Amino acid sequence: MPLTTWLLAIRPKTLPLAVASIVLGAASACTIHAGVLALALLTALLLQILSNLANDYGDGLRGTDGHERIGPARVLASGRVTAAQLRRAMVWVVGLAMASGLALLTLALGSNLAAWLGFLLLGALSVLAALGYTLGRRPYGYSGLGDAAVFVFFGPVAVLGTGWLMRPELTATGGWAALVAGLLSMAVLNINNIRDLDGDRLAGKHTLALRLGLPLARAWQGAVLALALLAGERLMTGWGYLALAGLWPLAQGLKLVLTREGAELNRALALTAKGTLVLTAGLALGLVTA
Repeated sequence: MPLTTWLLAIRPKTLPLAVASIVLGAASACTIHAGVLALALLTALLLQILSNLANDYGDGLRGTDGHERIGPARVLASGRVTAAQLRRAMVWVVGLAMASGLALLTLALGSNLAAWLGFLLLGALSVLAALGYTLGRRPYGYSGLGDAAVFVFFGPVAVLGTGWLMRPELTATGGWAALVAGLLSMAVLNINNIRDLDGDRLAGKHTLALRLGLPLARAWQGAVLALALLAGERLMTGWGYLALAGLWPLAQGLKLVLTREGAELNRALALTAKGTLVLTAGLALGLVTA
């Protein structure tokens, strides 16, 4: 199977969201353990890859991604891989994520049994959330709950969880950081769902954007970005003001969302993901150097 096919399946352009959440979470603890950070990044990336593969698989089985799709091609719907091949890939990624996650907890938690139980539960929920977006009898992505799940798992779970693994305490700084990462991740998903409004309507995929309708979904995009920036302002200090460099790609992406439709929003997705990474990296730099 060509590497390009699997790159298409894992959607590398979405992976900066996982990186942003983990880096910001580590920085919010104001103390960095390199080994914990590396394993947290690896685990988060594997979970996001799992989510992308499961999304491709679930939508492909339901016929959501037909020939009329205007986003990047899906590997199952386009016939590049078979359902069996995609299932095997998901099994491998689940296994790798579990191995990485267990190594992370061993390094960070030692013999703290209560913490082990808590993080094992979070890990199991993360795997179920990655799979349940489009899989199962009642996938939550088809009921308009995808935005809430993205906020929870890219925000509080990823950010506060990473911060706690660095330093076992919850802080206001971590709370603001969780809001920033969660809201910006929601903004990326909202663009995706605005772009796919027509296809999702035909497939019966009732995303939040579809429930709101185009005018309100566009307004929601602006509101989510504004809230993320207000939360980010609480974290800006010293070098953290470099985060303002992320405003330009975020603003460009928002302009496209407000004025364009369909395939033209693919550029808005890329700009918003880029802006998210730049903004969170700037905030993280400010926190660790303060």
